[in-house]
Amino acid sequence: MAESFFAISLSSLRIDSIPTFDLYIRHLSSPQLVLFREKSTPFTGRVLQNLIDNKHEQLFVPRDQRDDYFEYSSRLVADMVANDSVPAKEKSQVVYSTVTNIMEDLFATPRSSTRIRQARETVRTMVDFIVRDEQASRNLIFLTCHDYYTYTHSVNVSIFATTLAEKVLGPASTDHDLWVMGEGFLLHDIGKSMIPPSIINKPGKLNEHEWALMKQHPEQGRRILEETHQINQTIEVIVCDHHERPDGSGYPRGLVLEEIHPYAKICCIADVFDAMTTVRSYRDPLSTFDALAIMRDEMSAHFDRDFFNEFVMLFREQ
Repeated sequence: MAESFFAISLSSLRIDSIPTFDLYIRHLSSPQLVLFREKSTPFTGRVLQNLIDNKHEQLFVPRDQRDDYFEYSSRLVADMVANDSVPAKEKSQVVYSTVTNIMEDLFATPRSSTRIRQARETVRTMVDFIVRDEQASRNLIFLTCHDYYTYTHSVNVSIFATTLAEKVLGPASTDHDLWVMGEGFLLHDIGKSMIPPSIINKPGKLNEHEWALMKQHPEQGRRILEETHQINQTIEVIVCDHHERPDGSGYPRGLVLEEIHPYAKICCIADVFDAMTTVRSYRDPLSTFDALAIMRDEMSAHFDRDFFNEFVMLFREQ
């Protein structure tokens, strides 16, 4: 029965809102889930306090109502970011958890045009937050998850890359749309949903066949977004080229130097950094300092030097 539900945090619900989905609760004396509140029933402050008093940290939503839940979540995040009375820290927590929840479901259903649209809309709200509030980047970077899942990695990369892009390209101009870039950064690894988990999580070096499959994920991502009509030129260049390297050692096309689009160069730095600083099944994570040192000393040919130097400065500012 539990497989028919997914968990949500209490912070995912807004006081005095009317959820359009059923809410279930875990029975305190058993693992059984029981109906707590039917859809279209107001969620009040008293209800929230009762949950907290009884030490409930999660509620559960039926999986067949997840479209309704994610629409509700997207609206909640947009309303919170626009509300100047909500503390930046609270906004950050809700933004991060909401984008992560959407991406987790998207990697399970990668050809859902509805979920891709919701992911794009929500990350645009996150970019609004980064542009509107100078504390946003700092709070979001602090929240980045250190356990590696493809969906959390995607969210982390979108935070790091969007923050770097705002710094090196500016928040908005006729030449660079930070909001569309944010969408591309979030979706950069959607093609990995087509790669067997045994390859993505393999402890140790991939063999020739496995590596050939792994190198297909940029093209797989492009196909998914094209088939679901969720692609544009900015998103495509990030998805297709974020593994290209200035020295020509990258894939899938072996581009060099200025053949690589600046957006892909930005995504590359964030992608490698997050992969090095998160827990993997086969190794412990590196500290921020150690990861940046290795990227500088041993991998410098893989990155645009100016962009990398600005990336390092992000953490000095933190």
